[in-house]
Amino acid sequence: MSLLEFRSSDALTLRYTCNGSGPLVIALHGFPDTFRTWDQMASRLVAEGYTFVALAMRGYVPSDVSETGAYSIDRLALDVLELLDHLQCEKAVIIGHDWGASTAYAIAAMYPERVSRIVTFAIAPLAVAPSGWRERWARPHNIYLGLGALSGWWFRRGDFREIKRLYRLWSPNWDVPTSHLTRVRDALRPPERSRAAIEYYRLRKTAQSSNNSTAPTRIPALIVYGEDEPNVRKAAFRSALNAVGEDSKLIEIADAGHWPHLEAPEQCFAEVSDFVSPQRQP
Repeated sequence: MSLLEFRSSDALTLRYTCNGSGPLVIALHGFPDTFRTWDQMASRLVAEGYTFVALAMRGYVPSDVSETGAYSIDRLALDVLELLDHLQCEKAVIIGHDWGASTAYAIAAMYPERVSRIVTFAIAPLAVAPSGWRERWARPHNIYLGLGALSGWWFRRGDFREIKRLYRLWSPNWDVPTSHLTRVRDALRPPERSRAAIEYYRLRKTAQSSNNSTAPTRIPALIVYGEDEPNVRKAAFRSALNAVGEDSKLIEIADAGHWPHLEAPEQCFAEVSDFVSPQRQP
């Protein structure tokens, strides 16, 4: 697999894969995961005539780790803007899962002139995303992964058994391939890598992101989530279309959880292919 790279404005080397030719799609992964989460989606969209770029988010293998803990949503969005500049591309479709989805919403809100459409998996628009006690009860990792060194110990204990537990909890009907879990665990095994992944959650609690990144956007969005998401999140998804542009679409995937693009790849690809088609874009 060929890796390319660019230098961010805060002097990190960020790496990505690039395949195909045609309209640009940039894909952003989440936690706990790697940029390889997009392998199936990439091969299908490349076959349909797109250029598919899968970015390894800062802190994740094989991109650099930020020594200053620069993992705010604003900074993640800026990374994608700088990648667009590096690729000399004025505008792209942005696809994101989990933290990558949050970043896609932020880009659409902060830099709408650089985005044609967004596709998000498993996260509601930041303008309507739940943040109260019901969200913390349903997804307590938002609390215990924000506790610094204690979070690091918890996440790494038992050879990262927390990773398998989170996949089972968040996607209870998915028989996760062992190869996928092994890839994720190996990518996060170096202490600096697991520390970086957890820093995303610590910084969420310190409110380092601006209000601009969580504002509604006029960019059209395909928002995909699994039926097995907790009720507090499904309530947010039901409000999702109020926070995105016209021609947006909301899809619930039956018997899927937090990784719908991997749990129901054929259905998700069909929805993405239709939504990003040039015929649907102005």
